[in-house]
Amino acid sequence: MKILSPAMIRQLEKETMVRQGISSLALMERAARAVLGELQQLAGECCHQFVVLCGFGNNGGDGLALARLLHLSGHDVKPYLLVNGRYSDENLVQQESLRRLNITIEPLEMTTALTLPPGAFIIDALFGHGLSRPLESAWKGIIQQLDVSPNPVFAIDVPSGLLADAPLPTDAPIVRATYTYTFACPKLTLTFPDYAPYTGQFSVLDIGLDKDIHATLSSDLFYMDKQDIAKLVKPLTKFSHKGTFGHVWVGGGRLGSIGAVVLASKAALKTGCGLVTAYIPSCGYQIMQTAFPEALTAVDPSSDIISTFPNDLGRYSAFCVGMGMGTDPQTREAFFQLLHTFHSAGGHGRLVLDADALNILSLHPEWHDLLPPESILTPHPKELQRLIGSWSNDFDKLEKVRSWCRHRRQIIVIKGANTAIVMPDGTVHINSTGNTGMATAGSGDVLSGILASLLAQGYEPKTAALIGVYLHGLSGDCAVGTVHEKSLIASDIIDHISVAWHHLTPGDHLRKNRI
Repeated sequence: MKILSPAMIRQLEKETMVRQGISSLALMERAARAVLGELQQLAGECCHQFVVLCGFGNNGGDGLALARLLHLSGHDVKPYLLVNGRYSDENLVQQESLRRLNITIEPLEMTTALTLPPGAFIIDALFGHGLSRPLESAWKGIIQQLDVSPNPVFAIDVPSGLLADAPLPTDAPIVRATYTYTFACPKLTLTFPDYAPYTGQFSVLDIGLDKDIHATLSSDLFYMDKQDIAKLVKPLTKFSHKGTFGHVWVGGGRLGSIGAVVLASKAALKTGCGLVTAYIPSCGYQIMQTAFPEALTAVDPSSDIISTFPNDLGRYSAFCVGMGMGTDPQTREAFFQLLHTFHSAGGHGRLVLDADALNILSLHPEWHDLLPPESILTPHPKELQRLIGSWSNDFDKLEKVRSWCRHRRQIIVIKGANTAIVMPDGTVHINSTGNTGMATAGSGDVLSGILASLLAQGYEPKTAALIGVYLHGLSGDCAVGTVHEKSLIASDIIDHISVAWHHLTPGDHLRKNRI
C-alpha cells in the first residue's frame, strides 16, 4: 500500500470523482459512513453520546456528515462548529442538513468551554491532512480540555494539529487521539514513534477511491499489508526436501548469552529453512544441544567468547551474525576476518547482521566496504544511532537512513513499533504488524533468525526483509491471542510462527491434500 502526500491524495480524490461520476459530497458521505461503521462497533446497539468538533473545511464537513448519521442511527449528538468567515461549500451543505433535522450546532471559539458528558465519544474533525502549518498557540486551551478529559477521542483522517508529512515544533498544539481513522492510505506521521502519543491506534478505511488511478501515482513510501506480503510468498512443492530449503549458519553468543543464538536458531528452523548450524563458544555446546537438539552445533576453540570464525562457509545458504556475541578484541578481529572471507569470495553471501555485529561495525565504519551487497542490518534505536549518528526527529532519522542505504547499498531494518525497512534505493516500507509486548529481550534475535531463514530459502534480500519483518510482527500478534502483552517473551513469538504462516498463506494446497 502506497503512502501518499496530501497533494497526491487530493489528486486521487479529484480523479476518482471524475472517473466514477460522483460529487465531493458523495465522497464525503462515503467517508462519514466508513467512520460510522467503526464507531457503531465500539458503541454497540445502545444509544451513545457523541461530541463532534468540526472545522470550517472538508474535514469539518466529514464531521458534520458523521454527526447527522449518528443522529439518524439513534445516538445523542452534540456538534460544535468552528466559527469562521468562510466555510467550504460541502461544509455549508452539511450544516444545512443538520439544521433540517433540528440539530443544534454549537459555535466553537478559542475561549469556548466544551461540554463533555462522562463516557461520551469525542470526534475530532477540526483539521485533516490538508493542514500545512502548526496550529497557533491559541488552540492550546481547546486541546487542553480534550487532554484532561477521560473521554476517548476519535480523530478523522489525522489528529488536528498534526501535519501529514512534515515535522512539528515540540510545543505545537496537537489533539491526543485514542483512535485515528484515516482514509485511503496511512499518512506518514501516523507511523512515526515521535507522534504515537497523538495518533493512538490508527486504521485505514476504504472509501472507494479508484484503485487504477492509485496505481499510477508514484511513491517511494509504502505501508505493508497482508495482501501485499502474501503475494511474495512462494508456494511449497511436493518433492522438496531439507536441502531445498537451505542451510542457515548462526554465529554468536558468549558466556552468559548463548540463549540469543538458541532463539535465532529456533526461529530460523521454524520459519522454514531445512538446516541450521549454530557456531558458538564451547561453553554453550551443552546448552545448545539440550535447548535445541534440531540444530547442528559447531564450537569455537575459546570457551567463553568467539575468537575465530571458520572460513569454509561455502555449504551454507545464509548467515546470521552478532546476537549475544560481545565486542571483545578477539571477537572484533574474528568478525573482521569473517567479513574479509565474504569479500574475498567476490561479495557473495546472504548476510543478516544484528546486535554486537552492528556495534563492532560502528567502531570500524571502514569495514562496511567488506559487506556483501544488500546485507540486512537490524539495529534497535541505540545501535542505529551508533551507525548513522544522532537525529533531530523521525523525519530526519528516516532521511539519514535512506542516505546511508543509498551510499552503502545495504538494507536497514529500523526496529520498533511500525518497523521501517529501508532499501538500497532509499525506498521505505513500514510494517503494520506487531504489538508492544514484543519489546522484550530476545525479540530481535528471533527476527534475525526469521530473516536468515528466508534468505536461505532463496528469497532475494529485499523480499526476505519484507516477508520476515511482517511475519515476525504477525507471530507476535498471534501470540497475544493467548498470552497477555505484558507476559509475552521471545519464545512465545517463535511458538506462533506456524500460526502466522497459516494466517499469511491460508489454504496451502499441500496441507489441504493431506486432509
